[in-house]
Order: sequence, then structure tokens, then C-alpha cells
Amino acid sequence: MISEDETKIITSIISHIEAGERRIGIQQIASENYVSSTFIIKMCKRLGFEGYSELYYHLSQTVDAYGKTTCTARLHERVDNYRDGMEEDFCRLLAEFQNQKIFANGRAFGDVVAAYIVQRLAVCGFMVFNQVHFYDFMIFHQEQGRMVTNIAPSLMIAISQSGEAEPILNDVRAAKQRGFKILSFTKREDSTLSRLSDLVFVVDGARQTLMGGIPNHFFGQVILVFEELMGVYFQSLTAAPGELPGGKLAK
Repeated sequence: MISEDETKIITSIISHIEAGERRIGIQQIASENYVSSTFIIKMCKRLGFEGYSELYYHLSQTVDAYGKTTCTARLHERVDNYRDGMEEDFCRLLAEFQNQKIFANGRAFGDVVAAYIVQRLAVCGFMVFNQVHFYDFMIFHQEQGRMVTNIAPSLMIAISQSGEAEPILNDVRAAKQRGFKILSFTKREDSTLSRLSDLVFVVDGARQTLMGGIPNHFFGQVILVFEELMGVYFQSLTAAPGELPGGKLAK
């Protein structure tokens, strides 16, 4: 989890980057947010960075210097079922479950993408795990020393080219039965996974067959789409209270 003070620090850094300013030192950021430089260094370590410089570089690379309009243009090119407001829906899902355990689920090459998503969200302060931890969490969740099954609803991110992989669908159905929201990436808008999802991004669906196609751009494109979405998410941290990029009010 990322605390309110940590969110303010990250927001402050992003604001300076988006303003086109040269690199802002840790002392200035600490002063602006009424914390010590030691607090910021500890935050960086907890998020998986060596120090402030690495965090600052990471945010500089993540934040889109040209603003949300450019992000939206790239998403429009890469997401076959793109519609206005998809980025805001993504941001709302992350905000809704920022204090819950989030799970990323994929198989074969999809598992590689899921592992990437786990790492990306983890360094941004989310509690996120892969499907192995999902099984443990669903079946062996412990509360005050006893096994229980009534776990708090959260978010599952599912990756499947066909949208019909039974292991993925089984996990998605189990999650939905417990009140989870489903965010998915697939090639087929008419798939079972798409129908089970609360928010689905159809990637590379019109450009390649499902089987035997080389090169296969799907998995790489999912990572690129996720990066663009995270760029929008970081920009949403600097939006006015209750507002997301594009001027739409958060629900």
C-alpha cells in the first residue's frame, strides 16, 4: 500500500516533471510535503528503488511529457475496442482496490506478461500477486489463526489471447463469485473472458491469427498498453480532487 504522505510526494514529483522543470532535489520535495529527506529515502527503498534518484528517473520515464492527449492517441491505435473513458475506468479500478490484494493471472507467455504487471504495480505501491498466490489466498486465507473463505473482494487482471483458456476462466469465475472485479487483456472481444470482464482491452485482435503466427505481437502490445494506462494513472494523481484526466468526475 502507498500512504497518503507517499502519494503526495509522488504527486509532487510528477507535477514538477510535467511542468518541464529540471531535476528537483530531494530536499525541495521534502520541504514541499512537510516530511524529512529520510522519510523519502525510506519510501523509495520500500517501493523497490535504490534511492530518490532512481525513483525520480523512473517517474520521468513513466510520465508522458506530452500529456494525456498523446496517451489517448496511442491507446486508440493499440486497443481495438477503444472508447472514450476507458482510461478513466482503469484508473477507477486501481483507486477502488489500492488497499486490497490485486492478482494478475496468465498462462504460458501470458504468465510472463502477468509477472511484468505484478512488478510494475508493486513498485507503484500496490499489493499485487500472481495466480499461485491467488490459489493460496482463495483456499487458505487466514484470519486470526483460523481458515476462512470470506475474503474481501478485490481486482483480478487476466491475460489470455483466445479468451477461452479454461485455467484462466476457472480463476476468473471463482473470483467473480467472491465479488472480484475483472480487468482483462485479450485478442477477442467475443470471447468468454471478455463477457466475464468488467473492463476488457482487446489488443492486436485484427492483426494476427491466434495460432501459429510468428511474430506474435499480442503479449508485447499488452505490456505497451499497460504502460500507457499506468501513465494515465500517474497523471490522475495530479488531477483535482474527485476528478480524473479529461475532466470527468470520479465515481
